[in-house]
Amino acid sequence: MPKNSSALRSKAKRKGRRVRLRASNVRTTQNLGNGFRRVEFNPVTIGARSFLTLILSAGSGRAVINGGWTISEFASAWPTDSFPLSDTEWVIILENPTGVVREVIPFLITKSLR
Repeated sequence: MPKNSSALRSKAKRKGRRVRLRASNVRTTQNLGNGFRRVEFNPVTIGARSFLTLILSAGSGRAVINGGWTISEFASAWPTDSFPLSDTEWVIILENPTGVVREVIPFLITKSLR
């Protein structure tokens, strides 16, 4: 767990719309071997000129390793933060500076705890 997890939690709560994604929001899963798995979540919309905070859950018996994302339209978008919120959750905070609503597809790399 990060050294100052309460400060990170506060930071995650301050930025725009907040969406929590769990196993029920998974679009595809890929077994990477040796207990590692890549999970692709269902798309989430991010409004024009707004922030989106995604909280990605690793699921039961799994730990987060890293998180990532891709966004629709060929235009700038900025990650303002990406960090482990706990052993089982990853946070990604994105900014959409364009005047267009876009779709974000979040990804999560996890490892089995067993």
